[in-house]
Amino acid sequence: MTHRKSGHILLLICLLFIVMPPLQAASMDASLSAPIIGVGLPNLLQEKPKTQWGYYDFKIEGKRALENGNYEDAITNFNAAQMSAMTSSERDDGSAELAVASIEKLKGDTYAKWGGHEAEKQEAYTNAAKWEAKGQEKGSIQDYGCLIVTATFGSPLASEVQLVRSFRDDSIVKSYTGSRFMPGFNAWYYSFSPQVSTYINEHPVTKPVMRVLITPILQIVLIAQVMYSFLSFNPELATIAAIIVGSTLFGLIYVFPTALAGVWIARLRGWDGGNIRRILPVAGVWGVLLLLIVTGSAFSLDLLTTVASGLFVVATIILTTGALLLSLSRYVGRKDAVSA
Repeated sequence: MTHRKSGHILLLICLLFIVMPPLQAASMDASLSAPIIGVGLPNLLQEKPKTQWGYYDFKIEGKRALENGNYEDAITNFNAAQMSAMTSSERDDGSAELAVASIEKLKGDTYAKWGGHEAEKQEAYTNAAKWEAKGQEKGSIQDYGCLIVTATFGSPLASEVQLVRSFRDDSIVKSYTGSRFMPGFNAWYYSFSPQVSTYINEHPVTKPVMRVLITPILQIVLIAQVMYSFLSFNPELATIAAIIVGSTLFGLIYVFPTALAGVWIARLRGWDGGNIRRILPVAGVWGVLLLLIVTGSAFSLDLLTTVASGLFVVATIILTTGALLLSLSRYVGRKDAVSA
């Protein structure tokens, strides 16, 4: 068996290892299906009618009304968002309570700008504090086994972790694509996170190192959140864009340095470098997976969307990292690289 065939077999095994947890999660999580959108342009490419709005949609509309000074409309939309958060959440991790808390804060801000509603303002802020405390209490129980929470607990990074969690709960999972992506991601993440979390708790000396390693991840998610905000008029499109940005940055920060070291060693051993065209098959796979995500989102195909979105992350990492490595492969590792 040649080295190339061995490499292909190893790659297939790795992909199977990555896909199995999300696949299992998707098959067990079919109860979270979204209503079928119907035939026509995918929901990814058009705004949802108001009858299909959820928590995030009403929240955004309320913010717009607040910015425009339409305070009565803002309160109406915030109340609708609050009702949606309380009735549609099927999870018991505190995310619904935190969502309600954020709405109560916005209602308090609205009453403060409106004027003449001092009692309503104070009531909204008081309710926000109560809901936030309840949500954090539930979240602390749910987050047991999360290595990121364990490593950052009691540090300045804890506030950034909360921002990341809010982005996940207030934005990503409110879209159909995000609601299908997260079960697969969680199945993969929690397949190893509890063991690492336990080790960190038993060896506190590892916390500073883990915080250094985790910091880029938090920043990547926050940058993806910025991309999401630009496209927030359509949560499906915004979610896919956030996944692309997050996967690309993850590959460049965490995968690229190690892969570049491997290229450097290969060059020292006589490898002539690669042609950028070798990445074209990966680009083709990436495009197919993107099309599958759009199809799954358009027709509410849970299993397809979960598996395709998970593989899409892997393909994005391979595509961006591989393209950059192949572009640089002839310029690293050998003194005669440039002349070659």
